[in-house]
Amino acid sequence: MARPLRLLRWLLLGALAWQMSTFVAPRTARGTQDVSNPVALHAERPKPMNQEGRQTLAELLAPADQLFEETEDGMILREKYAGGRQPSSVFWAVVQPAVSLGFLVVGLSAFFGEPIVDWTPITAQYLGFLRPSEGINFLPQGAFMCFYGFFGFFVFGPIQWYINIFNIGQGVCEFNKNDGMMYIVRNNEMIREVPLEDFQAVKFEWTNLAVLGARDVYLICQDGKEIHFMDDPEVYSKFVLEKRAAKLSEFLNVELIVDDA
Repeated sequence: MARPLRLLRWLLLGALAWQMSTFVAPRTARGTQDVSNPVALHAERPKPMNQEGRQTLAELLAPADQLFEETEDGMILREKYAGGRQPSSVFWAVVQPAVSLGFLVVGLSAFFGEPIVDWTPITAQYLGFLRPSEGINFLPQGAFMCFYGFFGFFVFGPIQWYINIFNIGQGVCEFNKNDGMMYIVRNNEMIREVPLEDFQAVKFEWTNLAVLGARDVYLICQDGKEIHFMDDPEVYSKFVLEKRAAKLSEFLNVELIVDDA
């Protein structure tokens, strides 16, 4: 029985090898023909990318929504701060307090020695999954659940909702050539005002260290002080930060310093 199986396997391998040769042979023949024919070889070389292609590639690598916002007259450059109301933060503002409340209910049930969801018919019907199992004791599991549940629901939960409801951190950094000033506004409050003439350079910093690497675009004043105005530069790619630094340097007509380690 084994001998017919080996014979069948060799037949299959032979058929596969023959099939591969039918695909490889024509390509080899064409390759030989192309090498002997310089005109054909030159015709198959890829053409260099034109200006339109380079522009499209640059737009893909650095989308407009990741760059500075510029007015049509070119007199104002803006960096907008989105604030704390993001889809992910709204999601966790709902999930985290709900999970914390569940921990608190289970921890208190372990403390009282009975499921507190059974104290009312409504909670017993709809929150029955919060009944603690027999293996959960107040010490240490119940105490830990009460600790986490209390702080998660009564402390961190309200902070998360406050940030999302009022969109804490929303604002703008504006470079205005009309009055020669830079403004930083957050939560409808003026945080900083600096004359544009006080800037001597724009610095682009990029280090390849995974955790401790510095990735930022910031301003250097005449007195050597640094102004970090970007909200979260780590989320941008190197190409985007380079474009931002070059644009700001050109807008302010100051030196561009590149620290690319």
